[in-house]
Amino acid sequence: MLDVIVFLGIQGSGKGTQAELLAERTGFQHINIGDLFREEVHKQTELGKKVQAIIAKGELVQDELVFEIVNASLTADCAGVVFDGFPRTLAQAEYLLKNYNVRRVYYLELNEEEAIARIEARRLCSSCGETYNILSKKPKQEGICDKCGSPLVQRTDDSGEAIRERVKAFYEQTFALKEYFAEKGLLKEISARKSIEEIQQEIINDLKTR
Repeated sequence: MLDVIVFLGIQGSGKGTQAELLAERTGFQHINIGDLFREEVHKQTELGKKVQAIIAKGELVQDELVFEIVNASLTADCAGVVFDGFPRTLAQAEYLLKNYNVRRVYYLELNEEEAIARIEARRLCSSCGETYNILSKKPKQEGICDKCGSPLVQRTDDSGEAIRERVKAFYEQTFALKEYFAEKGLLKEISARKSIEEIQQEIINDLKTR
């Protein structure tokens, strides 16, 4: 079975940053479920149209559809996978353990107030998709992407009531996975208040023991 490493945590805890760094270091494929959804919707594939219709109703994407998108995104030669934003439900966690060799699950701990502040500070390049944070990862020039020079924007779901709905959904669905993976002996909790470099080093040191 394919080796996988999972990142869990409230929105704004830095899962994406740490997952991306670890994928670069290990050669594993980085899979962000939210990005996959947005890509499928943008391309207007059959999967994308299904996802778009579900999200438009304010409903959750069904587990089976999530599995389909995850499987379709795997590259043929990947050495392993770093999952960011998956699993989100108990059924997805059970599927993961059944179909993959889960080496470790990292839970980045951050309280709700700090998470909301971080999310509101996030910015995204309107062209290349590079991510920034005006609190912790500022662009060299305000409002401009370092990589391609395009304007930075704020995602519509990174402001106002949309944030609180996502945080609420996290506590209702995903938070329970922390206990689930802890019972399996797979969970390591790390404070998301540490620096990006400190968190990554703690992860690297921990993986050497797995």
